[in-house]
Amino acid sequence: MNSIPDLRVILIDDNDIDLLLHEKLISLQQISRTVLSFTNANKALEFLSSNITLPHIPPTVILLDIQMPEMDGFEFLRSFDTYPQKIKSQCSIIMVSSSLDFGDISRTNANPLVVRLLKKPLQARELKDVIEGIFRDNY
Repeated sequence: MNSIPDLRVILIDDNDIDLLLHEKLISLQQISRTVLSFTNANKALEFLSSNITLPHIPPTVILLDIQMPEMDGFEFLRSFDTYPQKIKSQCSIIMVSSSLDFGDISRTNANPLVVRLLKKPLQARELKDVIEGIFRDNY
């Protein structure tokens, strides 16, 4: 994979073990040097809203778990959709889930903010292929 110099990856998952595994995968596969992890979707939204003042928002891949307490992945998407286009245009969202039921697949495929739905734990080749596709098509 040709690295994207300022690519950052944001992980949003309430499971600490999944966060750790995915951080290591991203690091070992040299997908990004900047990995930010959040166990709470609201905190991730707060972080992203603070980006409005940045002169340049780095390309960002968000790996978003579907099933989380307080705010699930779909609620995150509804809130994120209200953000300024400046932020949304620099973010590509990949939903992740350990249980892929038909309802989640349908809702994910119907959401224009979501690039893809991947099964947890993430597989290196599949993740790299999806990210390469995002940047081949959009950047």
